[in-house]
Parts: sequence; structure tokens; C-alpha cells
Amino acid sequence: MSIFERNQCKTLFNNGIVMITKEEAQKELAFRELARRKLDFFVQQVDPFYWHEGKGYVFKPFHKIITNALEDVIAWRKKKIMISVPPQHGKSTISTQRFPLFAHLKDPTQYIVSASYSWDLAKTHLSKARQIVEWPQFKALWMPLNFTTNGAFEYTLAEWWWYYAVWVGGSLTGRPIDIGIIDDVHKDRLEYESDTIRNNTWDWYTSVFLSRLHKDSAQIGVMTRWWEDDLFWRILELEWDEWEIINIPVLDWTNTIFPERFPYDFIQKKRAVMWERDFQALYMWDPINEWWWDFKKEYFRYEEMGNIEQIIKRMKIVSFLDPAISQKQEWDFSAIVTVWHDLQSNLRYVLEVKQLKASPNEIIDEVFDTARYWKNKWQSYKMGIEVVQYQKMLALAIRDEMRKRDFHFTMEEVTPRGEKEARIRSILQPLYSNSSIIHIRGKNINELEVELLKFPNWKHDDIIDALSSACSIMQSSNLSSTYRTTVRNANNLI
Repeated sequence: MSIFERNQCKTLFNNGIVMITKEEAQKELAFRELARRKLDFFVQQVDPFYWHEGKGYVFKPFHKIITNALEDVIAWRKKKIMISVPPQHGKSTISTQRFPLFAHLKDPTQYIVSASYSWDLAKTHLSKARQIVEWPQFKALWMPLNFTTNGAFEYTLAEWWWYYAVWVGGSLTGRPIDIGIIDDVHKDRLEYESDTIRNNTWDWYTSVFLSRLHKDSAQIGVMTRWWEDDLFWRILELEWDEWEIINIPVLDWTNTIFPERFPYDFIQKKRAVMWERDFQALYMWDPINEWWWDFKKEYFRYEEMGNIEQIIKRMKIVSFLDPAISQKQEWDFSAIVTVWHDLQSNLRYVLEVKQLKASPNEIIDEVFDTARYWKNKWQSYKMGIEVVQYQKMLALAIRDEMRKRDFHFTMEEVTPRGEKEARIRSILQPLYSNSSIIHIRGKNINELEVELLKFPNWKHDDIIDALSSACSIMQSSNLSSTYRTTVRNANNLI
């Protein structure tokens, strides 16, 4: 029976005193003493997550590998370690939330800093550490400790323990860092694939983070790898022989490292629906450089429009407009791509491609022609439009035309996130490599395929940019509710 279970479940109270047997008391005291000395026992003592055997949350051998490495940091046997473990396996829970407390208990004078990709994640790590101090499992080890907060990102325990949380890009001032923890510097693959974001992260690390370290400072990297040229790879290129790398892939021969929570069959099913590149990066610490094969001709699958007409009623249809609007008298190509998402098969069908060099008024006419045609096929229809700079004015003009023409359809304004090339890769590569996109013959599909095969070195990418945006809208979390609303209020939409 776990410490948590003994403390919370199997106890009798008599006038506020816990009544247990002598043998249980001896085991309890022995475990607490080990928890004061060893990080692995400390984690198990203060965190019931690792003892909730009903859900399979148990302290596994790979958890001990992590805690042993972190103990080496505390003992100053190691100054630089990188920890790579698959998502949801407890690496941040141990390294960023529990470890700082244990390190402070060993040496209260240390100044510890953790860096994450966002404000919210930084605050989460800090608040979790603060909460532990109030837990009865922690108070059973040490006398109650008071903490004070110095702003949203810093706390002080017992008047001299310092733990500061910062987001990548934030400032670091004050005293030098004794232990610096970098935990997931990017949110997702879209950020990792952005040269600009990766370079900005590297600049922050070299100019801000490193500037706060002294000669005896320790660095701990806690990562989920998405990209071969990430922050940690750049560090290793310069200091390969200085870092201890703790790399724990999810698969251990014919089983997983955490079968109670992630059984082998579950991981294999996840792998089957993921892009192999993502699986290798996230779960095997082996990001693959595949820039030279973005899109291959053998990825293309085809179908005739007549063969899908019978099932058209179960589809969600999204058109996306990538308008070329500027102050120039000569306009670049605009594109309108229409995609059907078959909810039963999870396939995407490219129904229609329009590429046009036109004035704003001509673009608006094409938008309404497209919307009328596909909305007549099925009421569950949405038009997306990219809005940056002058494109915002076009969106306003389209909404005004809805009233003038007395024809309304759902329109979603989209502000592109990240660099265009990275955005196209992150959305379309997995779909094409997994054969999840089918081209309907005709409808200017040839123009789409030219852009795919010549990407990213072709002079035009407006069609594939519109396609990636249409697929992104379909993948958004609020899509289902959006379409239910569309069907219910089809006659009252603007």
C-alpha cells in the first residue's frame, strides 16, 4: 500500500491523532527518512500520481533514471544534463515541479530558474511547486514552511529559497543562477519548423540565459524534440562532450517504458495515425530531416467527382480564400481551394481549385460563385479568408456584399500563424504522407500538384497555402460545434 493510500485511506482518527500499527509506523518513518535523502523517494512521498496504481500511475525504472541524474546535479557531480522522455511520462512533473523543492531542501541558498515557452506554462510549473509545500505529504517530512510571492513568477521559501519561472524571451535580472532548467522551449512543431522562432530562441539562450550563469552553475534541459535543428541540438554541436544525455524512447523492444499507462498496442495505434516523422521525434528522440522530400508524386491519390456524389450529404465543406491584395496596380495570384472532410473515413477530398489574377471586385464575385455552388450542395458550408493588412478590407467588403446580394454564408477570418513554409509543411506533409488527402480529377488539380512537387522552390505557393489553411480550419477543435450551428441557423447566417 502506498504512502498516499496509508495517509489518506487506511487511517483511524481519535482526537486528531492518526492510529496505525507499530509496524506501519516504522515503515512510514523509514520511508520518510529515505524521502529526505533521495529524490526518487521524495517524489513518491509528495506526489500521489506515482502511486495511483488503479490508473497505472506507478513509479517506473525510467523515473529513477531521471531522479538519479538530477541527484548528480544536486551533488555537483554533473553540471549539464539533457532529459528526453516521451510526452505525458512525468519528466516535467519531476524535473521542473518536484526537483527544485528537493534541491532547496538540500541547499536552501540556491537560486533556481526554470524557462518554458509561455507565460502560462511557466506559471503552472511555479504554482505546482508552491502547492506541494501545503500538501500533508510534504509537511510530514519537514516542519511547515511559509512562502512569499514576489510577483507572479517568483517565490521565496523560509525567507531564502528562491525559485523563479520565466518564459523564453523574458528577461532575467538579479542574482546569478545556480541551477537553470529549460523545459520545452517551443509549443509545437509549427514553432520548431520556423527558422525565425528557432533563431530567436537561440539568441535568447546565448544572450539572456547564459549571461546569468556563473562558473559553477548547472543546466538541465527537459525536452520534447520536434526538429533536428532545435535549441538542444545547437547546444550539443558546441558542447557535446560537456553534457550528459538521458534519452528514453517510448518503446523498449516489445513493450513500452510505461505499459500501465501507455500499453504497447496503444502506442502502435498512435503511431499508425501519426506522421512517422512526428512519432520518431516525439517518442523516439530521433527527428528526421526530410526537407528534400516534402511532397512526392506517389503521395497523390485520385477519385472521380461522380463517385462521391452519393455520399456528399455527410461531408463538411470548407473553402478558403488566399487573396493577393496590395497597393500595387498589378495583382499576384489569388487562390480559392474547396475541401471536403469525410467524417467517417477521415479523408480530405480536394474538390475544387481556383487560381486567379483579379481585382478585388472580381475576387468577390468568385467568392460568391464558389459559395453558392457548394452551399447548394450542402448547408454545412464555411468560407475561410486570410486577413492581413489590406485583406481585412476585402473581408469587410464580402460581408457587406452578403447583405446587398441577400446571400449569407459562414465566413471565418484567419490570421496566419508562423512562417508560410513551416505552416504548409506542418499541416500538409502528414496528410499527404499518410494518404489522407484525395484529389478530385479536374478542377485545376494540375496547378495544385505543380506547387506541391516544386515546393518550396517554386515562385507560387498560393494554392497550397490556401489548402493548408482549409485543412487547418477542419482540424480546429471548434469545427463540429461550428457546423452544428451552421445547419441549425442556415437561413440567418452572416
